Amino acid sequence: MFRTMIGQNLSLPGVAALPRAFYAPVGLALGAVVLGLSLTPVATLFLARLFLFYVATAAAYALMPLVRRGDVPLVAAWVVLLSELAPCIGGQLISPTNVTADALGVAMAAGPIYIARLRQVMQGDIRPAGRRASER
Repeated sequence: MFRTMIGQNLSLPGVAALPRAFYAPVGLALGAVVLGLSLTPVATLFLARLFLFYVATAAAYALMPLVRRGDVPLVAAWVVLLSELAPCIGGQLISPTNVTADALGVAMAAGPIYIARLRQVMQGDIRPAGRRASER
C-alpha cells in the first residue's frame, strides 16, 4: 500500500523480483546481448548506441533490484570497454563517438538513481554503520 500526497491509499500489484541465484546468468546474458548488438551495423549511429546502452542499463536495474546501485554501472563500463576493444582485433580504431554514446547511455540510466540517493542524504537519511549486519 502506498499513500498518495492527498491522503488516499493506492494499491499496486506486487512484482516478483528475480531470485538472486539468477542474477549472474541474467547479467551475463544481458551483457552478451548488448556486446553483440553493439558490434553489429545496427548500432553504428550515435543515438542507436546511446539508446542500446540506456535500455540495457535500465533493464539491469529493473531485473535485478537487489544489486548494489554501483555494481550495474561498473559492469556496464566493462561492456563499454569490450565493445570498443573488440573491433581493434580486426584492425579498426576506437571511435570516440561510440565511446561517448555508450558512456552517456549508461550515465543517463544510472544518474537518476544517484541523484535520488543524494537527495536522501541531503534530507538526513543516513543509515547506521551496521546496516548490512543482517546479511552476515
